[in-house]
Amino acid sequence: MKDHVKPDAKILLIKLRSLGDVVNNTSVYGPIKKHLPKARLIVLVESASYDIVKNHPDVDEVLCFDKSSFFTQVKFYFNLIRKKYDVAIDMHEGTRGAVMCFLSRAKFKVGNIFAKRSYLYNTKINFSDLKPSLPIDYQVALISKLGVPIENPRPIVHVSEEWRKRGHELLISKNFDPNQPFCIIHPGARKYDQWQFEKFAEIAEYFFNRLKLGIILTCGPGQVDQVEKLTHCLPKEIPSTFISTELSVLLGITASAKFVVCHNGGYMHAASAIGVPVAALFGLTDYRIWKPLGEKSVVLHGEIDCWPCTSKTMKQVCWDGKPECKEMISAENVINSIKKLCPEFSDK
Repeated sequence: MKDHVKPDAKILLIKLRSLGDVVNNTSVYGPIKKHLPKARLIVLVESASYDIVKNHPDVDEVLCFDKSSFFTQVKFYFNLIRKKYDVAIDMHEGTRGAVMCFLSRAKFKVGNIFAKRSYLYNTKINFSDLKPSLPIDYQVALISKLGVPIENPRPIVHVSEEWRKRGHELLISKNFDPNQPFCIIHPGARKYDQWQFEKFAEIAEYFFNRLKLGIILTCGPGQVDQVEKLTHCLPKEIPSTFISTELSVLLGITASAKFVVCHNGGYMHAASAIGVPVAALFGLTDYRIWKPLGEKSVVLHGEIDCWPCTSKTMKQVCWDGKPECKEMISAENVINSIKKLCPEFSDK
C-alpha cells in the first residue's frame, strides 16, 4: 500500500475509546506528516478526547463521534459516508471502529489482521513480528508497517494560549493568583484503587509549608466527594483551591503547574504528555504497561505478591476501599519522588 498512496492523500485515522489511548495515539501524527507532508491528516475520536488532538500541529482536521443521541450518530455516519478518503486506518480494533473504516469508502481500509472485524478491511496488517508490548507499541507498529519511519515515539498534547488564558481566568475567579507557583493534586480514583486521603492531605501540607506552593485540587466526573474527603483531612491553615472544569481549561492550568500528583488514568497520561512532572500512583493496574510516557514522570507502586490483580482475584480489603498495594505507598515516598523530578525542591 505504501507505494500506492498519493502524496496529497486524505488520511482518516480512527482512534476511539479512552483518553489515555488517544494520548498515546498522538505519537504517530508527527511521523505520518513528516513522511507525507502534503497529505491531509484527519483524526476521528470520541467527544471526551476531542481536546487532546484539537491543537496538534500535525492534525489538519478532527472529527468527533458523539454518542449522545441516535440522531447525532446517524448524522455523523451520513457525513462519514459522504466524504471521500484515500486511506482509512482503524486503530481502535473494536466493532465500531471497523464499521467506520468500512463506511469511509476509502481506497485503502487498513487495520490489524487479527482484529475481530478484520473482514471489513481490504488492507490487513500483520505486525506481530514487531513484538509490541505497550499500548503505544501497537499503534506505532501498525503505522510502521505502512512504511512510515518512527523513532523514539512520544505522546504530545499541545496546550493553546487560549486554554492557558481561560485557565488563568478561572483561577482568578477562584481568588487564586495564577502567577504564583502551584501544584495540582488529583485524588480521584475508584474505591478499590484509592490512596488514603490522609496521605494526600499530608503531602499537600508539605507542599504548602515547605515548598511554598499553592494547592489546586481537581478530579474527574463523579469524584467531587473524594476531593471533599481530602479537604476534611487538611488542617484549617492549609488553603486549597478546587477546580472542576472542562478538560481543555484544566490542561491550560496544568501546563503552568510545577508538578502533578495523581492516580493512574487519562488525566495522568495527558499531564505527562504536556511535559509537566507527574508522580503517578499505581495500584492494581500494571504500571509496566500503563505507565505515563513523559520524560518527567515517575511511578509509585507498592510491591505485593498478589499484584497485578483483576476483579476476580482482588481481596475484600480492596473492595472495601483499602487496597494494600496503595497503602504501601507512603507520603514520604511521594515527596521524595517530587524532589527527584523537580531539582529546585531537592533541598526543601
